[in-house]
Amino acid sequence: MKILKTFWLSVVLLGISLICGVSYYLIGSSVDDDGFLVEPFGFIPLFWLFLLLAVVSFVVTRIRAGSRRNHDDSA
Repeated sequence: MKILKTFWLSVVLLGISLICGVSYYLIGSSVDDDGFLVEPFGFIPLFWLFLLLAVVSFVVTRIRAGSRRNHDDSA
């Protein structure tokens, strides 16, 4: 449970990313009568943005937790 408390932001951002990816897949795309592609394109960059933020958040949290642990061990 301590891991979830430490990396809660990464988990939330990863969840939002997955929701965007699944939403894009479930909504799907189609071609209207005029021949234009109709798709929820906005979910693609949002998926990658939230995935990148989740990875960055994980790395930063991991570094901060490691430096705190090393600082506590030296004292």
